[in-house]
Amino acid sequence: MIHIVNSSQMYSAELKAVERGISFTELMEKAGTACADTIYERFCRNNNKVLILCGKGKNGGDGFVIARALAKLGVKSDAALMCGIPSSGDQFINFNLFKESGGNIIDCTDNTDLFNNLIKDYDIIVDAVFGTGFRGSLNSFLSACADTVNSSGKTVVSIDVPSGVNCDTCEISGSVFKANLTIAISAYKPIHIIKPYCEICGETVIADISITDNDYLRNDNLQIITNEEADIKSILPERKSDSNKGSFGKAMCICGSYRMPGAAYMSVSGALKLGAGLVTACFPQSAYTPLSSKLTEAILMPVTANEAGTFSSSAYNEINEEVGKSKSALIGCGIGVNPDTKKLTEEIIRISAVPLVLDADALNCIADNPAVLKEASCKIIITPHPGEMSRLCKKSVEEIISDTVKTATEFSKEYGCTVVLKGANTVVCSPERDYVYINKTGNTGLSKGGSGDLLAGMLVSLLAQGMEPFEASAVAVYLHGDCADKLCEKYSERSVLVTDLINYLPEYMKRYD
Repeated sequence: MIHIVNSSQMYSAELKAVERGISFTELMEKAGTACADTIYERFCRNNNKVLILCGKGKNGGDGFVIARALAKLGVKSDAALMCGIPSSGDQFINFNLFKESGGNIIDCTDNTDLFNNLIKDYDIIVDAVFGTGFRGSLNSFLSACADTVNSSGKTVVSIDVPSGVNCDTCEISGSVFKANLTIAISAYKPIHIIKPYCEICGETVIADISITDNDYLRNDNLQIITNEEADIKSILPERKSDSNKGSFGKAMCICGSYRMPGAAYMSVSGALKLGAGLVTACFPQSAYTPLSSKLTEAILMPVTANEAGTFSSSAYNEINEEVGKSKSALIGCGIGVNPDTKKLTEEIIRISAVPLVLDADALNCIADNPAVLKEASCKIIITPHPGEMSRLCKKSVEEIISDTVKTATEFSKEYGCTVVLKGANTVVCSPERDYVYINKTGNTGLSKGGSGDLLAGMLVSLLAQGMEPFEASAVAVYLHGDCADKLCEKYSERSVLVTDLINYLPEYMKRYD
């Protein structure tokens, strides 16, 4: 489990670690040593010289440990004082330890000329000026230093967070050190994840300092987690060698219409390609011609269409009977919004006994009556983008985007459903979990019609294979975004299509076999 914590949660976790017997001095030693190891492995194999920019606080203390640890590894590593000599605490102790070990310390405080000339002699600049407690903006001297470093062409490594940014709110006022690599201490902070602000961090890796999951989960504050590839491997449904199609569940996709057959194709394709044993494609008869030739692996279930070419509510009994034979169901992709589809969606919500995913038009169909979610006897997952969420919870899109975690968690608790609030950083929450998932994968290649349909199909597939709604949602979101990231290493984000993602999924998923 990889955590995302704000500054107060991080401090609370450190306190819990101290209660277990690890001192703050040991935590600083572990942090600096872990950072030094990463810097050495990444950048110091070719006799590169390293300058560590140290502030007066704990981040600066980490910097002095880094300088000392790198020196032990044979690296030319000097420390530059950016705010004067630390006056107390572990940072002062480590300042003296580095000095007593023969380390070279240069006081650059308020001396722009000295600083500008100094960095010319180094290959790697380590930013250990300010950490998670920083608020406001850099002073004129540090702003000038940041601008010099950013334009120097040197490799920049920030410790925990780039100096000059509020790690909790991602607020940047004025200049900030821009990193090629940020080494997050123990856990991600919001600045490492939230787009587009995370771009100033460059690549972000985590330094383990022996703070455990329990140290975080014992906090009173809401926990936020993210996934890594190793986590996905451990929680995807197992595929035993003696399995058959029945072993991997039957998913049903109630999607599409005369004008939007592609929505059905993309959702069904996602369900098939993510491993469901059987997938039933239920769509209005009006969409049969375009879909019948493309969906060769799905069970086709054309039903009565209304005059608009969408589902007729008269098909409800037939659809409900098939839902009852499935392990999971999806409704909404491309079904349109009219009295028939509204009635169908509400009745499916009330009657379904299997986990149900509501996407796209299904959400628009219940926008005037979200209370119907409370009538469900099954587990419900909703997958709105901010516009659809706005219609559901009667908040402005701007208000939703300003605090997606709050919006998603409040709705989830009120209506008892898992919420997948889509965006640059999709949020997943459930009334059954005391933590929230924030996704860090994906790119603008997903900013096209049909991306959500594919995601919904992938999600209903994992539900059919037996995953719980929260885990299935988090995994589907991660895989969806990471597949796009890997594909866009070869192709343009501007040009990649959802059908390209569908075709690439088998190659992408090979890493999880």
